[in-house]
Amino acid sequence: MLPDWLSAERLQWILLGAIALNIVAIYLVAKFVRKLITKFLLFVLLVGLGLSLWIQRDDLQDCVNTCECRLYGQDVEVPPERRPDRCAEVDD
Repeated sequence: MLPDWLSAERLQWILLGAIALNIVAIYLVAKFVRKLITKFLLFVLLVGLGLSLWIQRDDLQDCVNTCECRLYGQDVEVPPERRPDRCAEVDD
């Protein structure tokens, strides 16, 4: 269940912030890591994380459209009082 302060829209902004931090991490790896294999593996890991975060952000947009939320395969339950009015029609 989502806490009161957390909404699907706020989660989208949080994921955008995480993507921005990921881009900074990629830059830092490129600048400071010297060994080529380590740099390559860290790039692959960070790019994969960034893609994963972007996909989850898209899934949150689907949540707004379909009234069903899943993040990383886990159901996210939005309290009934915080759901859009059209989601109440879907639940009935």
